[in-house]
Amino acid sequence: MTNIEMPDRDRLEDRSFGRLGRAWSHLRRHGLLEPIRLVRRHGLGASLGFVRRNIRHMLADRLARKWDRRHGVDTAGSIQLSGLDVVGPHRAMGNEAVCTSPRTFDFIMKSLPRDLQNHTFIDIGSGKSRTLLLASQYPFAEIIGVEFARELVDIARSNIGRFRDPSRKCRALSVVEADAAAYDFPEMPLVVYFYNPFSKAVFDIVLKNLVSSLERCPRDCFIVYGSSSHRAIDWARPAIRETGIFQELTVPVMPGFLDAVRTIDYAVFQVHAAA
Repeated sequence: MTNIEMPDRDRLEDRSFGRLGRAWSHLRRHGLLEPIRLVRRHGLGASLGFVRRNIRHMLADRLARKWDRRHGVDTAGSIQLSGLDVVGPHRAMGNEAVCTSPRTFDFIMKSLPRDLQNHTFIDIGSGKSRTLLLASQYPFAEIIGVEFARELVDIARSNIGRFRDPSRKCRALSVVEADAAAYDFPEMPLVVYFYNPFSKAVFDIVLKNLVSSLERCPRDCFIVYGSSSHRAIDWARPAIRETGIFQELTVPVMPGFLDAVRTIDYAVFQVHAAA
């Protein structure tokens, strides 16, 4: 295996670290009666929900780092974009980089046809490459990540070189450092994956570019859109429908997997055969 030096991570702010420490610091500042005040202010149900979400986040993060150790990579965390070098004008419209869990990704893949040997898998907003590595366990022709943060691109490329998994079926992995709004889609059958990478304004541009590419060069294309925050699925789903060239496929409801920081709401679309 090629020995690739992992990039410097000093500028990465990972909000998955130190949750218990931040909670303890908050108690020390505000006093041990602060939990009682918070329950009175927000109600018992909301307070218990907050605690449950944080416990789930810590458990999922622990499982993500265990997966990383097993495969010799670094993909876990909730990476903030504020301190990173970003290509293009859309930093403020990007969301934190959070990896898709293995069980979530495998569940989504069951909604797609088995015969994808001729398709290129593209992860828009690929972060530290977890989804690219998971996709390599399926027989895609090629796998491409599109990421606008230089530090995340460096980590992703290092991960691709270090990844250890004897069951992987695709080894043609790469990462393009680019603003997704300026990315040109390759003229081949596609599976385009979004895990709520940015705001609606940027998504509308990327979707328009994808539709234009499909009109210039008609070919098979699937879109997988998932979101676990900001209720992005509520605007992404109708936006894809309104293109007029995609039909939504029926998919099962996502279970609450323990290795996922949050349960993903997702939708799968396929380009109309006559498009």
